Amino acid sequence: MVGGCSAGPGVERDRVSLRDADGRLPGVKPGGVVFVKADEDEAHEAGPAPYGYIRIIGEPDPNWRPGGTGGAGGTRAGLMWEFIGPRPISSEYWSGEGNAGGRVVAIAPHPTDANTCYIAAASGGVWKTTDGGTNWTPLTDGLSIMNSGAIAVDPSDPDTVYYGTGEYGDGSTGDGLFRSTDAGATWERIATSAQLGTQVTDIAVHPTDSSILHVTGRNGYWRSTDGGANWSQLLTGICNSVVINTTTPTTVYIGRRAQGVYRSLDGGTTLAKLAGGLPATAAGSVYLTIGRSNPAVLYAAILSGGSLQGLYRTADGGGTWVAKTATPNFPEYGDYACFVSADPANPDIVYCGGVDPRFATAGILKTSNGGNTWTEISDGPVQVHPDHHALEFGPGGLIWECNDGGIYKSTNGGASWTNANGTLAAAQIYNLVQHPTLPNRALGGTQDNGTPEKTSTSLNWPQLQTGDGGFSVYDFSVAGTRRYTTYVYLTIYRYSSGGSAEITGAWGSDPANFIAPLVGDPNASATLLGGTNRVWRTTNATAGTPTWTAISTSTVAGGGTLNAIAVAKGASSTIYSGSTTGRVYVTTDASTWNNRSTGLPTSQVSDIMISPADPGTAYVSYYATSGGRVFRTTNFGVSWTNVTGSLPTGVRANALAIDWGVSPPGLYVGSGAGMYFSLDGGASWTKNNATFPNVNVGDLFIDATARTITAGTYGRGAWRAALLSACRADLDGDGVVDFADYLEFLNRYDVLDPSVDFNGDGVVDFTDYLEFLNFFDAGC
Repeated sequence: MVGGCSAGPGVERDRVSLRDADGRLPGVKPGGVVFVKADEDEAHEAGPAPYGYIRIIGEPDPNWRPGGTGGAGGTRAGLMWEFIGPRPISSEYWSGEGNAGGRVVAIAPHPTDANTCYIAAASGGVWKTTDGGTNWTPLTDGLSIMNSGAIAVDPSDPDTVYYGTGEYGDGSTGDGLFRSTDAGATWERIATSAQLGTQVTDIAVHPTDSSILHVTGRNGYWRSTDGGANWSQLLTGICNSVVINTTTPTTVYIGRRAQGVYRSLDGGTTLAKLAGGLPATAAGSVYLTIGRSNPAVLYAAILSGGSLQGLYRTADGGGTWVAKTATPNFPEYGDYACFVSADPANPDIVYCGGVDPRFATAGILKTSNGGNTWTEISDGPVQVHPDHHALEFGPGGLIWECNDGGIYKSTNGGASWTNANGTLAAAQIYNLVQHPTLPNRALGGTQDNGTPEKTSTSLNWPQLQTGDGGFSVYDFSVAGTRRYTTYVYLTIYRYSSGGSAEITGAWGSDPANFIAPLVGDPNASATLLGGTNRVWRTTNATAGTPTWTAISTSTVAGGGTLNAIAVAKGASSTIYSGSTTGRVYVTTDASTWNNRSTGLPTSQVSDIMISPADPGTAYVSYYATSGGRVFRTTNFGVSWTNVTGSLPTGVRANALAIDWGVSPPGLYVGSGAGMYFSLDGGASWTKNNATFPNVNVGDLFIDATARTITAGTYGRGAWRAALLSACRADLDGDGVVDFADYLEFLNRYDVLDPSVDFNGDGVVDFTDYLEFLNFFDAGC
């Protein structure tokens, strides 16, 4: 099932730089919460994140193995993660104040059981419901990567599910094709990214012969005739979609980007490009749907940038095509948000998905006469979230539809919709901050579901700001009532008990990141710092109109933009900045900035952490998959020590957190596929255990008082764990190594708990007992 309309890296993606939903509609969110508005002369236009954006691409676990959770095996006791939300994001504005669960890009309904459906969250893996969408269960937290491209159920054996990784619409990285033969309980990889490419776009399984598989992706069209044991590449280039004639399954159609529609009459072995009314050359991506009840009828949606080159219909299996010129220009975000899907019972009924009728041409369109006329159906009575990726059919006329808000269903052809996001926990969090004194308050800036706020122990996080959320700051001088959030390109909002207001500075002409940094001064609650290609600061953030001043030139960005800013505790004038060009600058007077990049990589800086006791001591991390990725300075950056140690090649240090409460400091890195930590100053690193999913980590936050670490993930929401003790044998975490820890080890050893895999080889055995004894003898 195709995961929406999309394109791969290395090519110009079919998309247009439109403003996001929040850039078009004026108004106030119910409850007095402002949603984001953009002036017509705004320099930066929003929409989907830039294609292949560094924060979203992820990378597979380089040491993954089937049935395992990662390269280094189990983690030590104490780092046992628990999900803390959001599930769901409630009061989501663009969902009609309904629930949102996170972006979903592909759907595979069970062919005979209307209550069972599989969905692929954009970067949250595969989820399954067996009760019609009331409850969703994640199935792939332990795979090598959780970026999704396509999903399909074997029509002749619906316990067999195929999952293609890597999202073609936003450029995220995949790790091939996976299969489950037990309804999602276990998985095996049956094709690699070296074969299929880094994104899979579509999967089609032969209707009666499960050994025949057809897959399209960034690396062309591939077929297996032996159940995935061997693969043949039958078309090169980017292929967007594949459909099979279910009556004559040797007839296969391929949509090939920038080429057109191809047909094979011998199961894919030989292919011919079709003409007969189609454009001689497709301008962009090509998406196909076939009438299952009459497979001579097909539709081809051909894109051209952020426009529809044309929707074409054939009634003779591809011999002749007719342009359906009345079709509205639905794919205004190009590949990112579009689908075309024919009703399996009536090929004249077709659905097309685009953006949203509230600020663009169309959301979900429906025709009942083969494309001659169209009706918008996304606007109620239950409002469907914008940015539409796929629509598939279950038994009995059931429709499932997915979008940036999650998953919806309809039992009456789209006349009304049911929001099915109540238990979906696939929020894509860019940045997360916890209130410094209230651990049950947190803000998570998400992809297209705004900034929801955790306000209690509940997993339900009500939405505060709409649109795309980013960095947030709590005012530590008040009990959680004043907070600052960001929209894209450093648009800043202030919320307090007295209301809300935009307080963006005058940096509209500066280049800035899609998700640009905003941090608070830990010494002055009314001081905020933001990053474009310069560092901006206000010392009166609570004023009606705060005054913002650029305290650096663009030199600090080194020709790029800023990814990270950090202010020293106890020394407000000591500030570190990190850029997209790898530059680190340091000032000790908030005025004169010194280039402290000598000895550091040229890849993008991801995070900077300053010691709360010594402003000259800091760590910096990099978005890189090899070489040095974590560095330490003890002299304000004059020199740096590489503390990457044994962090595996292939692991990107997306997020960094330092536990200053132990010696040496505990180092935590969030990667594109899970968590790593070091308790020996960076010499050795250990992969998380199965309590944490192999998901792209967006941000980390340490609560030094409560001794917890919280991770905001890009695809599986927020997770929290107790920090590790420096004493590896202190299994009960009481700060003392004693007989109670010995008994705890034996209890865990008896059940092969991965938390006692002390030598990190992925197996709990007698060598771990011997290793434990060494640490036990050493004590704390």
